[in-house]
Amino acid sequence: MYNYILRIFLAVFVGAIIGYERERRNKPAGFITHTMVCMGACLVSVMQLMIFDNMTELAMNEPALREVIKIDTGRIIAQVISGVGFLGAGTIIQNQDKVSGITTAATLWVSACLGLIIGLGFYEIALVSSVLAIFILVIMTKFERKYINQKRRIRIFRKRNYIRSIKK
Repeated sequence: MYNYILRIFLAVFVGAIIGYERERRNKPAGFITHTMVCMGACLVSVMQLMIFDNMTELAMNEPALREVIKIDTGRIIAQVISGVGFLGAGTIIQNQDKVSGITTAATLWVSACLGLIIGLGFYEIALVSSVLAIFILVIMTKFERKYINQKRRIRIFRKRNYIRSIKK
């Protein structure tokens, strides 16, 4: 039981880190949203594992039930992925020719996936993925702003006022 509680706390921590970055940038889904999504996804994973453990124990104790009990370990988790897609769609806004909120929707989805993987107990993958998510949101965003302009041209080099670029 304490192992499951540790997983929930870790999910809250990881979701909060990603949410903090989004909050700093004043995005539609920030600190609380990402924390709650990550924790909720973790709870679903933990619940799935607990159901699996309970059904396995029941089948071991009651041999007559072994043929009756069917466990689909991915069904509830798949519903989280679908549900978070709906939540993310709510953060995407279109104004005239500009669409915003796609990165926030993606971070909500990643936050949910991190919660799921933490809930399933894969801590190392979750922590590495969390670091990579923050790297993408902080470092790669700076790279994108510096080297990729609004017309989607990648700047190769700059020599005085001359910019040579390649269309994507």
